[in-house]
Amino acid sequence: MWDKDFLSRLAKLSLPIALQNLFVVLGNSVTTLMTGRLGDISIAAAGFSNQLFFILSLVQFGVSSGVSIFTAQFWGNGSKRRILQALGVSLLLGLCVGGLFMSVALVLPHLFLGIFTSDEVLLSSALGLLRIAGFSFLFTPVINTYTFILRSTGNVRLPMFVSTTGVALNILLGYGLIFGKLGLPDLGVRGAATANLIARVTECLVLVWLVYRLKTPLAAVWKDIFSFDLTFLRKILQRVLPVMSNELVWALGITAYNAIYARLGTESYAAVTIKDTIENLIFVPFLGFTNACAILVGNTIGARKPEKAQQHIRQTLLLVLALAGGLGFLLGISRFAILRSLNINSTARGYALNMILILACVLWVRSSNFVFFIGMMRSGGDTRFAYIIDAGTMWTIGVPLALASAFYFHLPVYWVYLLVMIEEAVKFLVSLWRFRSRRWIHDLVST
Repeated sequence: MWDKDFLSRLAKLSLPIALQNLFVVLGNSVTTLMTGRLGDISIAAAGFSNQLFFILSLVQFGVSSGVSIFTAQFWGNGSKRRILQALGVSLLLGLCVGGLFMSVALVLPHLFLGIFTSDEVLLSSALGLLRIAGFSFLFTPVINTYTFILRSTGNVRLPMFVSTTGVALNILLGYGLIFGKLGLPDLGVRGAATANLIARVTECLVLVWLVYRLKTPLAAVWKDIFSFDLTFLRKILQRVLPVMSNELVWALGITAYNAIYARLGTESYAAVTIKDTIENLIFVPFLGFTNACAILVGNTIGARKPEKAQQHIRQTLLLVLALAGGLGFLLGISRFAILRSLNINSTARGYALNMILILACVLWVRSSNFVFFIGMMRSGGDTRFAYIIDAGTMWTIGVPLALASAFYFHLPVYWVYLLVMIEEAVKFLVSLWRFRSRRWIHDLVST
């Protein structure tokens, strides 16, 4: 029933990926906690300004993960030249996306932030943060591209090391610039954005330098990286564009949710920001398992072993369900202790306690959907079906329920969040059927 070789490789790949995600989330959590010391307005402004980067991250995740579908299968059948060409496609697409988002952050920040709030104090604070963050939007695509393609070739330690260095630098500079410590100026909430920009640029430069210094499979001249033809580009785009669209539509849906939460009041949005921070932390091991599973499934399909790919998904899903049950229970009983250190009022605290409890209860279905969408459908090249189900349930079930519950029934923010989770249950049932049908398996590189 259990493939010991697969479980061994899954552990070796998932641990560094999980650690990398852990360090990133811890860095963001520490920054949020430090920002939270400045009060509700600062933490809400930081949350608003982060929404554009959130959308960029998801779209770029779509580009990088979509291309890594091919690179994992290319690695499985030994086509290293094609991996370099896929790297070039990913860099080209990512930099175009990053440039577009940077233009919005620097030229049209009022238009974007006006979606979330009309409060002049909040808007003014968020504008300053977004203009600082916008300069980092060209470096994020490069980091993500090299990270995902290195992982697809089995090199998960190098991205982990570089990411850890960037997070440590971000925390150190954030402490100094937010509170005026370590001989640095006291910039308040803008110090967090400045620290993140410096850390992001440093991380990008160090990662690219180490790729060539250590002579990884991606260390090639630019001519080889950008030697792809239009036929190859079209083949990549046929699978990547649904993933990009999926992430963009999903990101817009999450932005719609956040706009709805924000319109319920500062306390409600502060509670959502706290819940999101905890959610990012608790999903660290699931991201490790899911991304490691995607790599191994892609390698297996590229090696023309579809039965093993089906078995890999089944075993990963069982592991994730067991882990989700345990972590959900621990989260539910520890939520009071988690919130003690935050300087928030009693209303925001009550909202956050209820939202964390709901998160604990739905953790198993959300983590299972991670396996289905990233580990299974994307690694199997089933990107169109994943796009239809993911985006379709969000915009036909989740967003309408959020709008109705918030503005028609005037329910508190935690009830709105609970109703939104119905979309996750629907996705789980449809994805389970897709898994059992085996229609998600597509060999993209055999020809």
